[in-house]
Amino acid sequence: MLGGIEVAVASNPELTLPWARGRTVADVIDEFGGTVVDRPDSDLPTLRIATPSPCRQRRRRLQLDLTWHGWCGGVTESTGTEPREPAIPLAGIVAGALGVSEMFQHMVGSPVAGRRTVGLSLWMPDLDWRSPEALGPTLQYLPNGIWLLGLGHLGQANAWSIGCLPYERPKELKVFLVDFDVVVEANRSTGLLTTQADVGRPKTRVVQTCLEALGHRTRLVERRFDEHVIPHETEPKLALAGFDSPEPRRALGEKFWRVVDSGLGAGSTGYLDMLIYAFPSQLTPEIAFPNAESAERKLVEAYETEISRRIDKGEQPGDAQCGVIELAGATAAASFVGAIAGALSVADLLRILHDGQQYASINLDLRSPGAKLTAFTEGVSQPINPGYTAASQSALPAA
Repeated sequence: MLGGIEVAVASNPELTLPWARGRTVADVIDEFGGTVVDRPDSDLPTLRIATPSPCRQRRRRLQLDLTWHGWCGGVTESTGTEPREPAIPLAGIVAGALGVSEMFQHMVGSPVAGRRTVGLSLWMPDLDWRSPEALGPTLQYLPNGIWLLGLGHLGQANAWSIGCLPYERPKELKVFLVDFDVVVEANRSTGLLTTQADVGRPKTRVVQTCLEALGHRTRLVERRFDEHVIPHETEPKLALAGFDSPEPRRALGEKFWRVVDSGLGAGSTGYLDMLIYAFPSQLTPEIAFPNAESAERKLVEAYETEISRRIDKGEQPGDAQCGVIELAGATAAASFVGAIAGALSVADLLRILHDGQQYASINLDLRSPGAKLTAFTEGVSQPINPGYTAASQSALPAA
């Protein structure tokens, strides 16, 4: 949305979720580069995040309402009567990211995006998000230890979702941060935790600063993830992986009780795709991630040219490709895709703690969010107690 984002604020309360705690709505809008306006422009595509005003407003050219309930988030074409119910914070991430996805796809020419109702259940992604079974239980338990393997687009999306969770005692969460690279200019637009001032800093230090500001504890592993990185028996056994090549993925092995790996498509034909694997399952990392030559996807010529230019300037290939799309000769970030993948990945760990269904794979294309491909985990035992702490009930968002 290179033209910018305008936000009309009906009220300006102080926010309570961890990333924005103690600041007002207007403060956060300004911090992230939006512009606060008196009233929305009726000619612009509009997302509404509010209980509708009783006064009658002129129908906008394109309008979607964000909605959430339990573990479910989505957008609806309704006129603002859709109820908002108590929900886990990740459901809000899904609703917001789907809203941006629909408007982005509409602006680049999709005939259906922005004119439909779509959503996703993080409790049972294979079900219709509006079914009662998809709502999930009250959030009571949160993991007390996680490895974040790779801290680029997907790794920071995982960290963003973790930072939204309502920890009763934030210091009880310890996060191991694994990456060897520094922030480059391309990371600024796709990394949810990256600012211009972070260019040149190690990615581990960027994420460490953000998570420790929330009260969490961190440990740094500033090296490539490979077969030699193995958690000690006293360290966490849950992990979230977000790599840009198959080599480190094949090294995941059987090191963790549960590791969730997320991957995104690339280029104008694949940037809306995501594929999430969890191990152990009926698949092994070696089978799920073949060698780079057989896994490589052909990109359109204009996109390949842009990627080559970035690599020639010194960027890593994964940094140059992940989360961007070529549009009329310019690259645009598609970080909303990573945000949804991060919410799905973190939700996998939450389902373990709430005795939910475990999935071996989730394949989602945001062109058709309702047409998901999922596979249940079969033939392996799941951890009985991977380590947990309490979720704060007072911090859960409601209507």
